[in-house]
Amino acid sequence: MKMKLTLLAACAALALFTHAGIAKEVKIGMAIDDLRLERWQKDRDIFVRQAETQGAKVFVQSANGNEETQMSQIENMINRGVDVLVIIPYNGQVLSNVVAEAKREGIKVLAYDRMINNADIDFYISFDNEKVGELQAESIVKQVPKGNYFLMGGSPVDNNAHLFRAGQMKVLKPYIDNGSIKIVGDQWVDAWLPENALKIMENALTANSNHIDAVVASNDATAGGAIQALSAQGLAGKVAISGQDADLAAIKRIINGTQTMTVYKPITQLATEAANIAIELGNGKTPASNGKLNNGLKEVPSRLLTPIQVNKENIESTVVKDGFHKQSEL
Repeated sequence: MKMKLTLLAACAALALFTHAGIAKEVKIGMAIDDLRLERWQKDRDIFVRQAETQGAKVFVQSANGNEETQMSQIENMINRGVDVLVIIPYNGQVLSNVVAEAKREGIKVLAYDRMINNADIDFYISFDNEKVGELQAESIVKQVPKGNYFLMGGSPVDNNAHLFRAGQMKVLKPYIDNGSIKIVGDQWVDAWLPENALKIMENALTANSNHIDAVVASNDATAGGAIQALSAQGLAGKVAISGQDADLAAIKRIINGTQTMTVYKPITQLATEAANIAIELGNGKTPASNGKLNNGLKEVPSRLLTPIQVNKENIESTVVKDGFHKQSEL
């Protein structure tokens, strides 16, 4: 009888413990666009560390920039019975069916850094991406208030790439309208790959007989490809060029004077908050939001963080101070 009572007490305590939301091990499936990019490796490491310190289990898969691969990886995670899907989409336009499948299984979905369009997702965390584009254009206009500009967009299937462009144009439009800035070319870079950016920049230089004064590149990988093409023509450092992500190679280029600026998105904050949100969702809680974004299907509760402009002057007080890069690496 005593053993029976002890067992009952233990069961009651366990029920209470589970009810308090402490004992549940949240299973998270993290579907990443492309781990070949330095940027996403950092996000993964910080996210996994933060989630695991709270007792969650994280399965990570990389689609290597392939939408079919990403869809089958998400289906695989659904079949594994995860509680939450955290998706960094390669193509945010094509995931509505797999998201619907997840929702039917009672799985929560968090879009990480890139919106998933026309899908019933639960939450979105990112940076203010129009602001990123504004910072890029502002810093280049400050350096080159008039002249021939080339616009280098990101991946055409990445929703963020279009938000960056909207922010860039907000700044550039008055200069274009009054004739001080002339857009001599505008191209999107498939999969954000530097080799694609290199080819695009080579063609742009040929088409304009090298008369390009500034390049508004939407991230550091594309800036790197463009700078390679500029370098071959002896133009690296003479043409102002923006970037984003504060990649180590980009910070080195800024120090060397071949890249003008980058936009630093404090990834530690993004990945840490995303892990906390995923665990809250997995425990049936409602995470705090600071806005809503329409994804074509619904107003998605969102948390938007603030991006930071980095140039030669503030490398120390931003990326080094945050431990994003070590002084010794630079």
